Amino acid sequence: MVKSMTGYGQATQKLNELQLSVEVKTVNHRFLDFSFKMPRELMALEDRMKSQVKQYFERGRVDIFVNVNGKTETNQAIHVNWPLLNQYIDRVEEIKQHKNLSGQLDIEQLFQIEDAFVIEEEDHFNSEVEQAILDALGEALSRVDRMRIDEGEALKTDVYQFAQEIEQLTKSLDQDKDKFKQNYYEKVTNRLNEFVADANVDENRLLQEIAILTDKGDITEEITRLLSHVEQVKSLLQQDGSIGRRLDFLTQELHREANTIGSKSNDVQVSKVTVDLKSVIEKIKEQVQNIE
Repeated sequence: MVKSMTGYGQATQKLNELQLSVEVKTVNHRFLDFSFKMPRELMALEDRMKSQVKQYFERGRVDIFVNVNGKTETNQAIHVNWPLLNQYIDRVEEIKQHKNLSGQLDIEQLFQIEDAFVIEEEDHFNSEVEQAILDALGEALSRVDRMRIDEGEALKTDVYQFAQEIEQLTKSLDQDKDKFKQNYYEKVTNRLNEFVADANVDENRLLQEIAILTDKGDITEEITRLLSHVEQVKSLLQQDGSIGRRLDFLTQELHREANTIGSKSNDVQVSKVTVDLKSVIEKIKEQVQNIE
């Protein structure tokens, strides 16, 4: 099954007075990458959320947004502003020494010092809330996965069609490769004859050199490899799991063989087919970038 790396899913859960919302967005990426945007108090859930994501996806950037609306449990904590409090006490001691005064600060006076004690409130999410968020994440991931599968089917159809085009273009080269080779042989022979017309050259030696040069212009091996790579692309499209990287590698190999054919031959027809091959291979490359 071919999957795209682009998808979106959203799910909500209602728990007492809380409205929980989870959004998941995915885009293409070389590896599996995570980004979380949620209340700081929920960051402890990050590892469990990553484990859920890995059940669905193997590649792609995954952005997860968690919103909590409504009344939550609140924890209160009293913190002592020690730097400020220490300054008050030190200044009192300085005044006593400077003015030769006596007396001691008592605890009630310390409590009356403004900003010496700070009360902080922190939202608290119990295990029931955490489980509801994980449930919402599971629903959102399922919807993202469905979207990635649907888009993956469209990508599969396009890539398969492009592979068919490459196969047809390559077979057209295969049908005429002997003619291309003969034309190349004749061009090399004519050019060499022009240079050695007035020279005393061993004819057998000349024919051997012509044969060597002609073989260098032979595109049979490149055609064979192109057809093999096309078959591998088709085979991969029928497999399950992450195939994007392997398809990307095969696309590079297709491009390399097309370039080699273009550099080997000076035939106008071969050059035209090579341009068409590169154009189709580029189309495959664009689609493959978004396949998981």
